[in-house]
Amino acid sequence: MTAADTPASEEPQAPTTQQTSTIGNSRRRSSTNSLAGSRRSSFARRGSALFAAARASFVRTRGQSGASVEQLRGTSGSKYEGYANIHRGDGDFDAFNIFSLCCGNKSELYFVLIKGFHCFVFENEDSKSPKYAIELINRKAVIQPSHDTIIPRVPHPGAAHDTGYTTVHLESSLGDVEYKFTVANMENTASEFCNAVAVASNDASTEQVRKRLGHENLLSKRASMKFANAVGTAKAKDQPDAPVGAAEVMAGMPATGPGPGGY
Repeated sequence: MTAADTPASEEPQAPTTQQTSTIGNSRRRSSTNSLAGSRRSSFARRGSALFAAARASFVRTRGQSGASVEQLRGTSGSKYEGYANIHRGDGDFDAFNIFSLCCGNKSELYFVLIKGFHCFVFENEDSKSPKYAIELINRKAVIQPSHDTIIPRVPHPGAAHDTGYTTVHLESSLGDVEYKFTVANMENTASEFCNAVAVASNDASTEQVRKRLGHENLLSKRASMKFANAVGTAKAKDQPDAPVGAAEVMAGMPATGPGPGGY
């Protein structure tokens, strides 16, 4: 074989400008994704630590602090927030006022927040913990006709004297009225309240089915959602008892008329 027949060794060629640009963009994307992932992980750890501290405070104070409106909002916010007059049970706001002192049947103004599977009821927006929570699984909210809406004696915060109001019934799956909410027709409307209840009820039912099927490992919730559900479960025990209705009150009163011996 002659020297002319010997194949010349190929020299490596320098990358083109387009290849260099592609390599650079790929490296930058990789670096950006890594940084974003690191930040998300850092935020998640920080959020978990904050909710762990809040949970510890909630447990230590037996539910009296550690679950403020801000803490329950967390990083993902809430489904609904706003003031509402809340009335327990199916009794009329006004018709039962005669029994309000003995039966605790009053309509009072509270701050309401819906998150996770519960409706949280606060004395006001600055409270350190909810007064109680209402489980929303198997519940539905039904807007009442305007002629059945109760107008609060005192306007809600931010409402004008001519602001309209809407009453919503929170009903069980059997149609029993468990609570009555009266909200001002402002930013957070009655329809938004109903939608939030529907979403929370559906989410709670879905999780219940998954747990029943043994699919708890498939449940993935944010730390703030887990915290809200834990607080809701604990505070649901503090709900006021359903008030005694007129029929029960009348039935408990001594009968009038002649005694056993007659007149």
